[in-house]
Amino acid sequence: MANFVLSTHMTNGDVLPFLRIASALVKRGHQATLVTHGVFEPMAAKAGIGFVALDEPEEYAGIMKDLEMWKDPDMHQTYENKYYSIDKFMKEYTILKELCSREDSVLICKERDSYVAMMVSEALHVPIVTVVLAPSYATQLQVWKQMEADITAIDRINDFRKRIGLPPISGLAGWMGTVKKHIGFWHESFDAALDLPDWAIPIETVGFPLADSAEYETLPEDLTTFIQEREPPLLITGGTGKMIKPEFYWSAIEACKWMKRRTILVTRHEEFVHCELPDYIRWYKILPLAGVYPLVSGVINHGGIGTVSAAMFAGTPQLILGADTDRPDNGLRVKNMGVGDYLPPLYWQPQLVAERVEGILTSQTKARCVRLAEQLSRHDTMKTACEEIETLIDQPAYAISSETIRADYEQAERMRDHTAAQVKASTEERDEQLYDEKRAALKKLLLKRKLDKGSV
Repeated sequence: MANFVLSTHMTNGDVLPFLRIASALVKRGHQATLVTHGVFEPMAAKAGIGFVALDEPEEYAGIMKDLEMWKDPDMHQTYENKYYSIDKFMKEYTILKELCSREDSVLICKERDSYVAMMVSEALHVPIVTVVLAPSYATQLQVWKQMEADITAIDRINDFRKRIGLPPISGLAGWMGTVKKHIGFWHESFDAALDLPDWAIPIETVGFPLADSAEYETLPEDLTTFIQEREPPLLITGGTGKMIKPEFYWSAIEACKWMKRRTILVTRHEEFVHCELPDYIRWYKILPLAGVYPLVSGVINHGGIGTVSAAMFAGTPQLILGADTDRPDNGLRVKNMGVGDYLPPLYWQPQLVAERVEGILTSQTKARCVRLAEQLSRHDTMKTACEEIETLIDQPAYAISSETIRADYEQAERMRDHTAAQVKASTEERDEQLYDEKRAALKKLLLKRKLDKGSV
C-alpha cells in the first residue's frame, strides 16, 4: 500500500482533520505519518498513526499565546520572523523530504501556509493534495492576489527556495494555484447554504470530518454531575487559539448571566475570563469537547469550522459570534440552514446575544438539527476522502512543477517590466506635456509684460 505524509500547523481545528484522515488511511492498509506540533503526539499514538513533532509542547503554547501578534499589523512581521524562519523551514523540509523518500509517497497538506510541503512535492516530484477546511478558503487565493497580501512572505520563501535549488516564485497566489487536487471538508448541505463565486478554486467536497475515536475521553466526574443535575446546560467555546476578539467571551458570559442559564465555559486563556462567574457557570480550561457537544442544549461559539461541524454532528443548536477568517461565512451558512443563528461583532451586546440564544433553543430548531445530524451520520466522509486521495498514488503528474513555476515567474517579470515601461513612458509624456504647458505660459507672461511696458 502507499505512503501518505500529512503536514499541518496551528490550532485543533487545523490539525484534528488531518489526524482523522491519517487514521482512516491506516485502517485501509496504508502507511500514514502526521507531521505537526508535538502536543498532538499522544492523540496520534492513540489513533495508531505515525507521528513526527515539529516542536515541543512548550513552544506550541507560545505559538498559541502569540497568535494575537498575527492579527496585529504592527506585530505581524515579528510573528512571521519568529515562527516562519529559514531554520524552521529547513527543519520541516528535512523531515518531510525523508518521509517522502518512498516512490509511492503522497503529500497531504492544508491549503494555507503549507509552503514547505509544496516545496518537497516540487523537489521530489511527489503528488500533493490540499485539504480545504472551510468554503470561504476556496476564494482565498484570488483575494490574496487582489490585495497583494503575499508580498511580505515572498522574499523569505524565495531565499529558502534558492538554498534548496528551486526557482523563485512570483507570488503566493500563483504558486498555490499550481496544486492540481483539492478536497473540501464540508457536507453538500453546507455547500448549498451559500453560493461560492465562479472564480473559487475547484474543490471535491467529501463531507465533514467526524471525530476519531482517539478524540473521545472520559469526562471529568464533576462535569458529568453538573450536566445531569438539571436541564442540559449551554456551552461556550471559542476554540483553542487566541485569534478571537476578547469581547466574544464577555458578551457570551454576560448573556448567560442575563438568562441565568447553567453554562459550561471552556477556554485555556485566563485573560478572557475577566469577570466573576456565578456558581451556575462552570469554567474548564480544557475538555474533550467531542463528548460534550451531544450533552448540552446549545453552543455559543466563534464559528470555527471544527466547532461548527461538531455541533452539527451532535444535533445541537448553535449561536455563532463570528469575526475574521472563515467564521462569518460559516455563521451565515448555519443560519441559512436553520440549525442556528449568527451575529457579527457589531451586535455582541449581552441582551441581544441572550435573545438569539433563546431563539435557537426551540423545538423546531432542535428538530432540524436532529434531522441534519442523522443525514451527516449516514455519509461516510473518511471513505470518500480516502478514495479521492488514493487517486494520486503513483501519479507524479500531480506533483508541483518547477517548469510551471519558472514560466509563471518569467511571465510575471515580463509583465512587471512592461508595466514599468508603460509607467515610465506615461511619466515622460506627462513631464513633456507639463514642460510644453509651462513654456507656453511663460511665453504668454513675457508677451504680457512686453505689451504692458509698451503701453506705458
